[in-house]
Amino acid sequence: MTIVHPQQPVNGLNPEDVFYAVDDLGTQTGYGFILYQLQPGLYPDCPVNLYFSLAGDPASRYLLFGALVARARILQNVNPQMRCRLYTSIAPNDIQMKDFYTHNGFDCNETDEVLQLAIPFGDGRIPMSCTVAPTPLNTWDEQNSLIYRLQMNEISFVDMNYLKSLQRMPHFMTLGLYRNAVLIGEAIMAGQGTDCELVAIYIEPGSRNQGMGKALLHRLMAIMAAEGVTRITTRIMSRSVPQQRLAADFGGTVLGVNMIFPGMYLN
Repeated sequence: MTIVHPQQPVNGLNPEDVFYAVDDLGTQTGYGFILYQLQPGLYPDCPVNLYFSLAGDPASRYLLFGALVARARILQNVNPQMRCRLYTSIAPNDIQMKDFYTHNGFDCNETDEVLQLAIPFGDGRIPMSCTVAPTPLNTWDEQNSLIYRLQMNEISFVDMNYLKSLQRMPHFMTLGLYRNAVLIGEAIMAGQGTDCELVAIYIEPGSRNQGMGKALLHRLMAIMAAEGVTRITTRIMSRSVPQQRLAADFGGTVLGVNMIFPGMYLN
């Protein structure tokens, strides 16, 4: 059995970041890839995060794991001065893979959690020189611009199809926060009936750690409460201190775990 790379990029990934396990007959028995992510806003204490995925039979699994770790060591040197974490994802009930990663020195403490947020009283105070307004999303250009701004602020899961599905929900709003008429942050909320989800929120780097996110979310929650929403949930990464702090500001209580992220620090 051996590890080979594809000849061409796969789903936007460079060939050297994609791995196939192949047996002596040339049959593919496993597959893996690794993705370099620079996320200083989400993880200020560890800006470089290398996400990998692997699948295959037990023999292929160990071979792919070794190749992916070796590739991670090379990618780590892209920004050697920054702390780096290698991680993957598994279902909470996948005991076999949890044991596999634990045996290989990974911790399984990081999770993707669902939280319920307490809706505060009142409209909330908007900081001086700031205003809020719904983000216009009537045209493709406006929608695409929002997606671009989200991506620039490390929110990559909102694509055009997902955004359009959110817009079809009875409760939907993207609320922008402006300081001196300049957009510095946005929050997206969507839902139906009495339930709503905080889908995404960001504040531009130069305006963080000033209470802007808290003020923006408070006002958006007040708008949704006026529409009859009584329950607001969101998802956070348990390792993200900024996400934890914002959730704590609104009395976040954990409802469940969607995913476990086994990982290890490389420096």
